[in-house]
Amino acid sequence: MHKQSKMDSVLEAITNILIGAGIALMAQLIWFPLIGKHFTLSENLATTAFFTLVSFARSYGVRRAFNGRSVYQSIKVKLGQ
Repeated sequence: MHKQSKMDSVLEAITNILIGAGIALMAQLIWFPLIGKHFTLSENLATTAFFTLVSFARSYGVRRAFNGRSVYQSIKVKLGQ
């Protein structure tokens, strides 16, 4: 079985996060005014950037943990499978 390299994990996470950031920004620009919240474009971009960094760290960490299968194997053993 082919393991994903760390660089492949980074590239996958970046691609995933950039797509998610674009969707999140568009959603904020639509949603916030609907609920009566008004933010500048720069405030929306700053919010998106912050959550994008958090999302990248989460995505990369989960990918690396499961890529090695150590977490997956531990869960299987504990579940008796």
